[in-house]
Amino acid sequence: MLPHPELEAAFLAALVASSNDAIITKSLDGVVTSWNDAATRIFGYQHDEMIDQSITKLIPETLRSEEDEILRRIRRGERVEHFDTVRRTKDGSEVHVSLTISPLVDAQGRIMGASKIARDISDRKRSEERQQLLVNELKHRVKNTLSTVRAIAGQTYDDPQFADLNAAFTHRIMALAASTDLLIKDDWNGVQLRDLVDSVLLPFHPNDDAIQITDGAKVELTPPQASSLALALNELATNATKYGALSQPGGYVLLGWKTSADSPEMMVLKWVERGGPEVHQPQRSGFGTKILTFALKHELNADTELKYAPGGLEFSMRF
Repeated sequence: MLPHPELEAAFLAALVASSNDAIITKSLDGVVTSWNDAATRIFGYQHDEMIDQSITKLIPETLRSEEDEILRRIRRGERVEHFDTVRRTKDGSEVHVSLTISPLVDAQGRIMGASKIARDISDRKRSEERQQLLVNELKHRVKNTLSTVRAIAGQTYDDPQFADLNAAFTHRIMALAASTDLLIKDDWNGVQLRDLVDSVLLPFHPNDDAIQITDGAKVELTPPQASSLALALNELATNATKYGALSQPGGYVLLGWKTSADSPEMMVLKWVERGGPEVHQPQRSGFGTKILTFALKHELNADTELKYAPGGLEFSMRF
């Protein structure tokens, strides 16, 4: 039976030989000292073609600085994990790899070199590229669809008697387009509430003091939440422009959102109008009111309150 150290060495050698990942060791000068079969499969070079050769043989000219930084970190005793990059194969083609590099130390703890594990991630990269192409196509189609809907509405309600209806519908489409543009910029991952507020309310600023942000905690909205809140902000601003605080010189809106005092996991958003005409509760609820109540409750699970106070309209929501 083999002595324990020899058995351990044989076991490690078998692991390296059977690995599907390239396992390479190199000196602190970047000279290759070992090369397994998987390295040959991934990079194309045979064992004797790489031993005593510089590891830069695998690195494209434009990425040579990566190796300098890796060796600096290894000399400091640091480990480099999951570093995605590109390397060059024997036939000159490039392969996407994920690298993990660790210092090699001797019995006295001195750093003698580095071990490098390289995993071929070309399939993953191709999948990501295909996904990005699909996302880009979706972005293009969504923007085109909104533009088409807006154009059709403009033609449908071209008659002067439908001017108010056309304007209201157009503003709603513009609000959706604003939220869509923000979502597109971040690949549909989400939207910061402050960015949404700034984008949707931009057309409603007759002066710098018209809409004042009093609080603005960092909040990320999902795509459905962003679309619903964009429509709600548009309705509030449109109503304020036609009937409320923004319909008169000197009128203004105080808008803020922050964590709830009694429930830190909840947010409270408030829209308060001041300096405008006296407001009264309408005789019937229109589409805008439904957006401010039902739509927000559905998409944000929000509790909403709409008050027609003597000093101006007040809207609040907890979500």
